[in-house]
Amino acid sequence: MQTATVQFELSEASEHLQRIVADLRAGRIAADGDAGLGVELAHVLDHICRAWNCKDQTPDQHAALSQAEFERLSHTVPNFLGERIIGEFALT
Repeated sequence: MQTATVQFELSEASEHLQRIVADLRAGRIAADGDAGLGVELAHVLDHICRAWNCKDQTPDQHAALSQAEFERLSHTVPNFLGERIIGEFALT
């Protein structure tokens, strides 16, 4: 496992989660739902997916991903029963 790659992605996810919690506590996210919350949570999930899917990549390999591969790895939820793609990709 490449701990630098995992650490980077999880640090980014943590930073975003902390901001979401602060916004919730401060009442900056509406109680009746907020489309922005969904976007923020999806962004956190992207980082978590990449932490798992890129855990064996060096930082250079991670930085060199094509846009298509970056997006695929961002939307592929780890699953021991096979890949599960979210977003505009079909579930398998």
